[in-house]
Amino acid sequence: SSEPSLGSRRRYPSLAAMKCSAVLVAAALYGAAAQEPCKTQDAFDITMCKSHMCTECTLEWCMTSCQELQEKNPECRCTDWPASRTSYSGGDFKQKGKVGDVGDYSKM
Repeated sequence: SSEPSLGSRRRYPSLAAMKCSAVLVAAALYGAAAQEPCKTQDAFDITMCKSHMCTECTLEWCMTSCQELQEKNPECRCTDWPASRTSYSGGDFKQKGKVGDVGDYSKM
């Protein structure tokens, strides 16, 4: 007969098994993306993540102060930063590209 025997049939995973696998993969990805708070997270959140100095200030002093704060707390990051941003300087901030080798002084 041309019909395959039970032993030679391919066995496909059930829908429930596929859903379970999808949930496990999603949980693993979420866990990898979830951030462990650093030892000084509360203070870091106040001075880096919620302060005018590191979020809105356009003075060079603010930018360098926030960079120094990040250097002192390299394991800390703000929870609202995208996963790709690992530090203050790694993202967009008000003074980015406006201090240093830009503008008239870059042409000297």
